[in-house]
Amino acid sequence: MPEVISSAATDAFPKAITQAVREATTAFLTTSCGLTHVPDAAGDEGSGGAGIMSAISFLGDTPWAFAVVLPEASAVAIAKAFAGFEIPFDSQDMGDLVGEIVNVIAGDVTARLHAKGIKAQMSLPTSIRSADAAALVPHGTAPSRLLFDGADGRCWFDLVSDRIDGLTFRQPG
Repeated sequence: MPEVISSAATDAFPKAITQAVREATTAFLTTSCGLTHVPDAAGDEGSGGAGIMSAISFLGDTPWAFAVVLPEASAVAIAKAFAGFEIPFDSQDMGDLVGEIVNVIAGDVTARLHAKGIKAQMSLPTSIRSADAAALVPHGTAPSRLLFDGADGRCWFDLVSDRIDGLTFRQPG
């Protein structure tokens, strides 16, 4: 069952996409960063503090996007676990590393969706660093959250699908 934050049944994020993201993210974060998926967890959005976020959007059968949010301490520890050496939080390298993590996961997600017959074309990642990092989802969308935790810290993925209020995201063209 997807980790849907909204209480309304109509707000559910598409299950096939949630499953592909969960599987791809778990495969990557477990082997590369030592993090494991924490089912039915809400995340740390209320804790505040510095962090870094990277997002990728997808076009295809369903327009959607995901963003990974890492608190500062987690970003530094996860970067060391992934890269094998320390990367300062306030460096350009940290933004590049988090963007690369998201890009690798998004590529795996795209392959998993294509194997299920679901069209998905990903954008390039966009990374931001902030004194109070949080992914803000648009009103009227179907959000879902996946939390990952381990000795090197924690991070969460916010997934946002097409609007549930009858409107749609703008399409290119």
